Amino acid sequence: MDFRYSTEQDDFRASLRGFLCQHAATPGLWEKLCVDLELPGLSVPAEYGGAGATLLEAAIACTELGRALCPVPFLGNAFAIETILRMGDSGQCKSLLPGLLSGARVAAFAGSEPGVAADLRHGSSVLTGECSPVLHGHIADLFVVPAVLGGETAGYVVRADTPGVAVGQLPSFDPTRPVAKLRLTDAPAEALTGGTAADLERVFDVARVLVAAEMLGGAEACLDMAVEYACNRKQFDRPIGSFQAIKHACADMMIEIDATRAAVMFAVMTAVSGDELHIAAPLAKAQAADTFVQCAEAAIQIHGGIAFTWEHSLHLYYRRAKTTAALFGSSAQHRALLADRAGL
Repeated sequence: MDFRYSTEQDDFRASLRGFLCQHAATPGLWEKLCVDLELPGLSVPAEYGGAGATLLEAAIACTELGRALCPVPFLGNAFAIETILRMGDSGQCKSLLPGLLSGARVAAFAGSEPGVAADLRHGSSVLTGECSPVLHGHIADLFVVPAVLGGETAGYVVRADTPGVAVGQLPSFDPTRPVAKLRLTDAPAEALTGGTAADLERVFDVARVLVAAEMLGGAEACLDMAVEYACNRKQFDRPIGSFQAIKHACADMMIEIDATRAAVMFAVMTAVSGDELHIAAPLAKAQAADTFVQCAEAAIQIHGGIAFTWEHSLHLYYRRAKTTAALFGSSAQHRALLADRAGL
């Protein structure tokens, strides 16, 4: 397996990084990403209005969005799109996806903590239960919800304006990524009829890989800021980057980032063309989570007191690192999942 980006993928990454450097703090960023760059549709087949690329391009986008710490609902929307593609039939894909790709509607994936039961009444599905945290749930127009019916887990789509749906915003440790609690009480839902429980498990694995790709970008940003500060900040008439302790800290960050990059690329390429995603996904998530937290903590130490102030963005990267590390389970839980799937 060739762990290298193609020329086109490198160009895409450079173009997106330049765009985010210029527009990351401007109003209407989400609309620009949807309309101008068509990011939500990168890995969606052309027949449904997407770009027809692969998950690799979507992972590159996640990495750059994580590097720029963009406060947009890309991840939750991407999880929902993947669920509809994987588990919906052709008609459902054609009716649900165009609005999500254009940015006209925002979807949220309510599957971080499964706790919803499905029932059949008068030939229609209704859902009851709670899900939290739901990324950007307070602005979602529809929710994709894994729910249990008769002992089997399946995917359902619930409109935000449906009776029986209540969404409450929760306090978030990461102010750049709001979360919400979704409460369903006999809420009418549309069952996704084209997939199985195995397809839903693959959706979770793809979600783990995309989260890992985003965390990789955040870790890279922390290292870049640490190196830049270490080269410019002087003590005793010398840049602090010349001190051995600072050199070792930056070297440790780079080693972990390189290992994470390899794990993420292997997981993404496996999702595209292999059959080892069930092994690679929890490995990549655990590795990326530990790396991001380590890099954020090390960068804060290198910056000293300034890193804790609102005037500097490093504390926001630390907040993002801690919250994404817990998404879909901790690193310990993902390593336990990896061991279980590997039969260890």
